[in-house]
Amino acid sequence: MSDPFLTPAFLARLERLRLQVRNMPSHRGGARRSKQLGSSVEFAEYRPYLPGDDLRHLDWRAYARLGRLFLKTFFDERDVLLYLMIDASRSMDFNGKLQQAQQVAAALGYLALAEADRVEALLFADRMLSRSNRLMSKQSANRLFSTLQQAQALGSGTEGSLSWLLRSGMPTESGLVVILSDFLFGDGYEEALKRLQGAGHSVVVVQILSAEEIDPAYAGDLHLVDSESGKGLDVAVSPYVLKQYREAVATYAQQLGEFCRRRGMHHLLVRAEERLEEVMFGQLLRTGVIGR
Repeated sequence: MSDPFLTPAFLARLERLRLQVRNMPSHRGGARRSKQLGSSVEFAEYRPYLPGDDLRHLDWRAYARLGRLFLKTFFDERDVLLYLMIDASRSMDFNGKLQQAQQVAAALGYLALAEADRVEALLFADRMLSRSNRLMSKQSANRLFSTLQQAQALGSGTEGSLSWLLRSGMPTESGLVVILSDFLFGDGYEEALKRLQGAGHSVVVVQILSAEEIDPAYAGDLHLVDSESGKGLDVAVSPYVLKQYREAVATYAQQLGEFCRRRGMHHLLVRAEERLEEVMFGQLLRTGVIGR
């Protein structure tokens, strides 16, 4: 994870930012200690009830009037618990995708620690591979960087999946979950993301793809091998096939983005080759996940 942007000057710029999750709707209503004396929980809006939501915040008057379940949500000025979930499956070991995930995770983790928020880093493939201790101060940033630097994509046959979240890996304390992955999961992502949100987490999906995956320039007869399953396929690559492929990739990313937006999650498509400075001070700032 040697990146020229992770310099003292770059880290100083990060310290001017903050996670905007404090201004995201929360239905926990005071379950965490406030960082400022006298801060209050302010009503934000109503949203439809989702399975797993806290029933204590249902608005029964709205149900009596409309016959539908709505949840009261609040703006909550509290310290944040940031979960950084980094995909280390075999497909991430392609054209710098894992390195980009490491760098974005390091930058997000640092700005959270600089604000005295709490941070946990998790590595996963088809299961949870490792989980850091909970970090709680800027002085622990080097421990976070060391954990992320040790991340290595697993070997052939290791497929990425979020199914471990559905089994036993669901974080118990509500927080901000940032998943950094190519999201090339054979078993889908919908149920896991729904369960995360239902458990009270705010979710940010950072989808990382390489330029070659988005817009390849292949031609002729090729034997392609799936890096995770190891299965091969003979393909005659023509301009028509490339056009179909590009459209399929764009459609998949669009569908993931639309799924996230409908559920109130953030989705960010990042190229593996993109400069970290543009990701942090460009894309993430524009989404509102972080702010000045």
